[in-house]
Amino acid sequence: MTPGENTLEARMHSFRAKAKDSIFGQDAAIDALAAELSRRLETRSDHRPLAVLLLAGPDRSGTKADLVEVLADALDVPIHQYDLSPPWGEEDALIFGLNPGVPAWLSLQQSLTDHPRAIVALKAVEQAHPTVLSRLQAAWTSDRLVEPSGTEVATTGAIFVLTTELGQGAVGQLARQETDPDRLHVAAVKLLADAGFPIPVLRSIDAVIGLKSHTTGELIREYCRDLAEQARSQGLELADGGIDARIVTDVLEPAIGAYAKGEKRLRDRLDADLVRAKAEGAETVRLVLGDDGILVVPVDRSVQKEPQSSPGSAGQEGSGDE
Repeated sequence: MTPGENTLEARMHSFRAKAKDSIFGQDAAIDALAAELSRRLETRSDHRPLAVLLLAGPDRSGTKADLVEVLADALDVPIHQYDLSPPWGEEDALIFGLNPGVPAWLSLQQSLTDHPRAIVALKAVEQAHPTVLSRLQAAWTSDRLVEPSGTEVATTGAIFVLTTELGQGAVGQLARQETDPDRLHVAAVKLLADAGFPIPVLRSIDAVIGLKSHTTGELIREYCRDLAEQARSQGLELADGGIDARIVTDVLEPAIGAYAKGEKRLRDRLDADLVRAKAEGAETVRLVLGDDGILVVPVDRSVQKEPQSSPGSAGQEGSGDE
């Protein structure tokens, strides 16, 4: 960033723009996160971390991790990331540097010593070992993290971003209905407490940022837009009705699919087939579901030969209009 762009307002503007461009349907959560951080950073305290925030609600396709990554990029700070879910032992030892088989620089204490301005991302915080959670909570309510050995490190430059898997559906529905961030925070705290989230931790955080649930229709429209954009990125247009409905149901089942975990591999293969179709003279294509994935079928009259995406693609062509 240039000096004129190196302001909190500019960085938050960059975060909002990049997050909304890359993360579907969470504009309200992005705005709430940016507003809360702006408020905390402008009134920073020398007696506690810059902010302690909890991301709650559904986590479709790693939305929470994506938010943290975009935020760190906008603030130009590193991410110290730890998964606190069981089995307990390895990660708990790692976060406090108690595992002799792991480099000391991976511990939170050393990470904050080397990079005091950072985001500390704690996944599944509600599942953390009670001792670890107690030490972390002490760090959130004071200006330092105290290790079991007694070593202390300042936390006043850190932003703690916690994530939880509890109450995803309830918080997701709440975020669809409640537009005011403060009221959402209060209601989400109650929902999470009822779901078993440690109440002392809820009292020590600054804000709950609720991610909303999406309807099946919203997911379908977004996935179709993604496919159309992927085709356009290779210089191709989709024909009207050019996406086989079975592609959508297979990918979104149950998200709503058979391909949900392998979606990135399928999309990478689709890119190769789109490039091949373009090289062979196609301008407009249809996407149909084959036995091994998504097939690209040209519909241009000028194209005489179909791409050799997979044996039997011609047999699948007829079903693409269903």
